[in-house]
Amino acid sequence: MLKSENRLKKRKEFTYLYSNGKACHASSITMVYLPTKNRKLKIGFSVAKKIGKAHTRNLVKRRMRVIAREYIGRLPDNYNIVFIAKAGIETLKLNDIREQMNVVIAKSNLISGK
Repeated sequence: MLKSENRLKKRKEFTYLYSNGKACHASSITMVYLPTKNRKLKIGFSVAKKIGKAHTRNLVKRRMRVIAREYIGRLPDNYNIVFIAKAGIETLKLNDIREQMNVVIAKSNLISGK
């Protein structure tokens, strides 16, 4: 689980990020990010109902959270980020999801040295 200070929780935050953020895409994940003022890094996850039933969506979110936790120290503060799962992600294993998240983070250039 991510720390409370690193979680996007409110619908208003998600909506603002979707409408104003920049997006990077991979085959199974989209990342939307936006710089903020004087705030810690906040990460949110979105999995649509077309992915599957509740237990499947929760499994996908848990896997994405585990991978995102590895990036918390390397991603810059003052950003809000949402990872959006696309159809087909429910069939991927943890390492495949990790590769997809690596791709979108590398495309965004948020981590220097990648």
